[in-house]
Amino acid sequence: MNKIKIAGWLVLGLVGAVMVMAGSGKVFGFAPQEIIEGLEQVGLTEEVLLIGIGEVITAVLLLVPRTSSLGVLLASSFWGGAIVTHMSQGESYLVPAAFLVMTWVGSFLRDGRLLDSFKDATTPATPGSD
Repeated sequence: MNKIKIAGWLVLGLVGAVMVMAGSGKVFGFAPQEIIEGLEQVGLTEEVLLIGIGEVITAVLLLVPRTSSLGVLLASSFWGGAIVTHMSQGESYLVPAAFLVMTWVGSFLRDGRLLDSFKDATTPATPGSD
């Protein structure tokens, strides 16, 4: 395993660990009170458990190489939702934005094929590349 791939694993490991810890706190009731109050403030009191479960599942999907594409999509959606929620309250959204960037950078470093779908579609395929 090369150094770039290891760096990708480390970045994604950090993102995944944060998501597992935060999600577990919501699921098992040990989330910091300010997090719960913040969710209540935006009307998400009833959804705390669902958000926590989704957060943990997303982290697992992100960290398992076979499911990482789905994990990146779900993590991007999660961080995007956090960004919009903070924006709607006039709060700083720097932390979720940083985690969003870390998700994509870590995923790309771990497996550069992540962005292959963005390649120029007009470039003819090379024989045997299917």
